Amino acid sequence: MSAPTGGQPERLLSYDFVVLTLAAGFGFCNIAVFYGLASHLEHLGVDPAWRGTIIAAEPLAALLTRPFLSVWLTARQALVLARLSLVAIGAALPCYLYAETIPALLAVRVFHGLAFVCLVSAVVTLLSKVVPPRLAGRAFGLFSLSSLVPYAIMPPLTEWLLARVGGEAQAYAWTALLTLPSLAMFVPLGSRLGQAAFPATDTRRPTMREFRENLAQNPVVLLLAANMLVFAGTTQVFFFIKPYALGLGIADPGLFFTVSTAASIAARLLAGPFLDSVPRRGTAMLAILVVSACMALFARAGGEASLFCLAGAYGFSLGIALPLLNASMFLESPPPLRGMNMNLMLFMMDAGYTFGPLVGGLLLAGTGGFGSLFGVSAGFACVAAALIALLALGEWRRRGLAGG
Repeated sequence: MSAPTGGQPERLLSYDFVVLTLAAGFGFCNIAVFYGLASHLEHLGVDPAWRGTIIAAEPLAALLTRPFLSVWLTARQALVLARLSLVAIGAALPCYLYAETIPALLAVRVFHGLAFVCLVSAVVTLLSKVVPPRLAGRAFGLFSLSSLVPYAIMPPLTEWLLARVGGEAQAYAWTALLTLPSLAMFVPLGSRLGQAAFPATDTRRPTMREFRENLAQNPVVLLLAANMLVFAGTTQVFFFIKPYALGLGIADPGLFFTVSTAASIAARLLAGPFLDSVPRRGTAMLAILVVSACMALFARAGGEASLFCLAGAYGFSLGIALPLLNASMFLESPPPLRGMNMNLMLFMMDAGYTFGPLVGGLLLAGTGGFGSLFGVSAGFACVAAALIALLALGEWRRRGLAGG
């Protein structure tokens, strides 16, 4: 299916949707490999006070770029930008071999972040044109597998690779090869989602008035804020769970990500058929509360068994919450603004990715320790659930009136 038209039947697993999902998955592999970046910086002898800043530099670049992309990028430019971004990611990854000082590390992280934000924004812009609104919950549940599967595969694969290539920087360089399948998968989309596939109206960008009116909508603002808080908490877990797990004596901390991500994938697959029939906001709120409880309990894990059990519950709950948040935003948005609002959700994800490691680095550099870090992560998620509760109340009220 090319750029969809109103006369075509709604179908989720179209050629375009599948290829965008697979190509994005290979792109995310080049981010998932950085689960051990904090340990890499420790091996380089980077001052602990700088580690959070270096980790946050990549999402910070995305944070500063995404607002511009959200209003500038249209469907007609997206495929070209996606291809260029993949080439840039492939060039950035080998640069970690030569980045050993703080300025060099910051420069590479910023360049890498710019390339990755352009890739994801372009893919999401195209995705907003091929997702049937009636199937939004399932669509975002399945598409999110493109970011989940890499986090299940890459940590253990990287641990295997580390023993053979000599260190984290060498492993990062090798993963540059994964941009090649993504580039190959984009080739057939040229005639389907390239510039000629979209009408001239798809070059119109939102006006400043539309942008302001959009951000004046309570549901939009609450969903954006909740998304940022969820990612602020989960990013702390992602970047700092490895040193915490090593401190517990766990030999392969990468298995934490395998367990949690496998649980998220299972949630997408098992709950997928129901994501478009349950109360989206209420279910998302309950799932985020479970995520918050798991984060708080990470600090009380006594060893491998308890940590991995919590990882399973944590991943399963995230697997329910995140697609429902995205589906809610998609459906709250008028069709001309869907691409922009989905990119704004990514902007808030970038904000969480930036804010989370900065706070985590400061806590660990001070006297807070991992207990405080996980407590703050849980607090972020709890506030996010409270924001979604404001929307869930209206949703349940409307359902009650409809049932009566």
